[in-house]
Amino acid sequence: MRMDLYLFGAGASAAEGAPAIRDLFAVAYRDLGPPFDEQVQAVWDFLAAVFQRPVDGPAAFAHLPPLDQVISLVDWSLHAGQGLGPAYDPPRLYRVRQALEHLVCSVLDAAQGRRRSADGPYARFARSLADRPPGSFVLLSLNYDTLLDDALRRAGLPPDYGLGPPDVDRPLLLKLHGSLNWAHCPACDHIAVVRGQVAHLLPRPAGLTCDRCGSSRLASVIISPTWLKRNLPAALSRVFAQALEAVRRAERIVIIGYSLPPADLAVQHLLLRGLLTRAQLAPPQVEVITRRPSGPTIDRFRRFFGPAVTFDCTGFRGQT
Repeated sequence: MRMDLYLFGAGASAAEGAPAIRDLFAVAYRDLGPPFDEQVQAVWDFLAAVFQRPVDGPAAFAHLPPLDQVISLVDWSLHAGQGLGPAYDPPRLYRVRQALEHLVCSVLDAAQGRRRSADGPYARFARSLADRPPGSFVLLSLNYDTLLDDALRRAGLPPDYGLGPPDVDRPLLLKLHGSLNWAHCPACDHIAVVRGQVAHLLPRPAGLTCDRCGSSRLASVIISPTWLKRNLPAALSRVFAQALEAVRRAERIVIIGYSLPPADLAVQHLLLRGLLTRAQLAPPQVEVITRRPSGPTIDRFRRFFGPAVTFDCTGFRGQT
């Protein structure tokens, strides 16, 4: 059976009104306060101290690094066991890292609550898949939000996240960076799928317990969009393994709203490994759906996949 692989980046959710990573700090300042909760305020204090610029309104972020660069800096510091200046030693940086996750989850949760559309691009995309056998396509998502997940459910296609035994009657949706509706139990390494969005409530007590071991000390599953993927839960490592197999099998790869950023080496490594270990000799057809791509973005794709990659520059409208 022919299999199509769809890879969704932040641009796909931006077509539904979700904030782009580059704008997330400014959107958070606008939507989450002031006054801000303790963890969001800790992020503003960190940015002001480390980059020595006041954080006093959304306009301030035009002069500060974007979220993914800030997370990369914190992750690298923790990886190296080094601080950032006298005020931020590794233990405090770990708390900043948790605060950054909380900020991301909170702003996406607030944005998603306002942006659910019954006829948006994700809804049209999901409906177009309704008559196809589940094994004829695999969905990879790099987004934390559940916009695609919800659209699939409304179309009668509740997704299999690849976290447990396979369900051949459901479409496979592999979320490589985690999800707002997942909760990880560090005690037994189980990832539970929760009905609502809970990531912004964790690791603080949220009235949730692990359905495997009963622990109430649950954590969000939010993997940074950077090269350094630290301490992945075992279940998420299995998700990556299934994604690798999907790349190996795909005869057509459609990349939607993803610019192949240099910082996300883990995804590039996954794609390249899959392409180099395919059972069939013919390379897959690669299509990129984007809006107003820059010259460097087009050049990155052609260098990575070869000159045969094709581009649809009309943006994501639900096309398959």
